[in-house]
Amino acid sequence: MGSIKGRGDNLTTPRRWFGRGVEALLGTEKAMRIRTSQFLLAAVLMLACVGVLYFMRAAGIEGMGDVDTWAAFSCGGLVVIYALIRSGFSCRMADPSLTFVQMLYAIACNAAAFHIAGHGRGVTLPILSVILMFGMFGLSMRQVVYVALYGMILFCLSAAYALNQLSTDEPVDLFVAYIFMVFVVLSATTFLTWRLQQMSAYMRNQKNQLALALDKIQQIATCDELTGIANRRFMLEKIQDELQRAERNAQPLLLAILDIDHFKQINDKHGHPAGDLVLQAFVAVVQSAIRGNDTLARWGGEEFVILLTETDMSVGLVCLERIRAKVAEAEVLVGGLGLKLTVSIGVTQYRCGESFESTMARADSALYEAKTQGRNRLVWGGSSQSVYS
Repeated sequence: MGSIKGRGDNLTTPRRWFGRGVEALLGTEKAMRIRTSQFLLAAVLMLACVGVLYFMRAAGIEGMGDVDTWAAFSCGGLVVIYALIRSGFSCRMADPSLTFVQMLYAIACNAAAFHIAGHGRGVTLPILSVILMFGMFGLSMRQVVYVALYGMILFCLSAAYALNQLSTDEPVDLFVAYIFMVFVVLSATTFLTWRLQQMSAYMRNQKNQLALALDKIQQIATCDELTGIANRRFMLEKIQDELQRAERNAQPLLLAILDIDHFKQINDKHGHPAGDLVLQAFVAVVQSAIRGNDTLARWGGEEFVILLTETDMSVGLVCLERIRAKVAEAEVLVGGLGLKLTVSIGVTQYRCGESFESTMARADSALYEAKTQGRNRLVWGGSSQSVYS
């Protein structure tokens, strides 16, 4: 058994060291890993270019320049950029990934490669295209234009310098065609980047509009349009969740039903717009009297439900009596007239193990008793009903 354990340890050691090596190379933070990974991808491209130029020199391509100096300059710049990113120094800058800097440097190296590649300078054009692709999403449109102009200037300077050193067997027309293709690549990439950024902005706008629409749908589904408080659907879900929590934690929970007295008479006498004003005013009064952890919902018509969590009978009755008294003191202005309101309230406590329907039926029975007793009453629906006014 000991030897098996030892072999397992030997197998995990290389993995452990590999993991540590990856962390040392890329970093541990997610943002840092993304930046260093993107840089390493660009570095692999640069090293591939170095390898291609060395291969061309070994193959005897005519007109090749000083590849060693160019390779040292290119790789040295990569080391500096990596050090700035990996050390976290670049985090102080507006672009922690140094995308703009990397592109300027890569295009400079590419323009230099165009000069020293001799008769094989055509291989630099595909590389230029790949370099520009890195900036399509990481740069602003203004930066992309700057990169395109910068690239044109560098390649024109490289071309002007190379024209003075052309060998007699290298066609000038082919050389001019290369420069024309550089212009085409830079212009096309700039245009494509502009289109991509337009599409990206359009998609972001669509996403924001969809999020707003979903929020509105959610609000419509869970809120009462007239009063702005929770509706019956939301309250049913809320009650079920709170009943389960009360059962699980053995905490008291009260359920109260409120009904505005003589509301039908208000509608018949003053009209439905006046009734809407009364409902809104009633909700405002009740909300000013309930506690922060209580939930008020419109149950239907002039009937409302209050869910009082973690509340026993004594505390709940004080809270609900405060609501009843505040409603009785309030006055609603309708057509220049002040309407006085009263409310009848039936309340009960959830009993562990019973259904929501049983609790609700007991509260409804207490509300009916409050109406029977003359309205403007608070009735406790327990084993024996108690009337408060």
